[in-house]
Amino acid sequence: MSILHSIMSMTQRLMACLALLVLGVIGVVSPVIAESQIPEARVMNQEPIQMGNYQVHFSAFNSTFVPPGVAELYNLRRGSRYGIVNIAIRDVSSDELGTAVTGVVSGHTMNLLTQKSSLKFSEVKDGSAIYYLADFKFSDEELLKFAIDVKPQGSSQSETLRFEQTFYQ
Repeated sequence: MSILHSIMSMTQRLMACLALLVLGVIGVVSPVIAESQIPEARVMNQEPIQMGNYQVHFSAFNSTFVPPGVAELYNLRRGSRYGIVNIAIRDVSSDELGTAVTGVVSGHTMNLLTQKSSLKFSEVKDGSAIYYLADFKFSDEELLKFAIDVKPQGSSQSETLRFEQTFYQ
């Protein structure tokens, strides 16, 4: 009975450590660390899109990666049937790292039946970081095509970012 109790205790500690690791990975710690540690939250082989002096970074992921309190804070729907798309715009005219800038972001998703669903983006400012978040609904194993118009602050032109990704519940 003592061995069983030790195994159960060790399993509980392992689960607690795993939970803390997951919380750290999805953004409770530095967002730079979080992005690099969650390959599922990024489009495979994703590179930022260059738009003149601007880079547009993007990711789409299942909303269950976001803690409930964070989803509530940013008014995002959370659950196994919802995803979140994240857009960030950086002015890289002065250096490679660049500076976060605001912009106008709008777009939609489209499924294989060509049904479109609008994305409603909210601007989030967190210190010097600026990003745009929108939630969307999906079915299990659904391939969604994204078309997102981005017009950086200070730019006279907008460009459409296009990518596709399969989502799982």
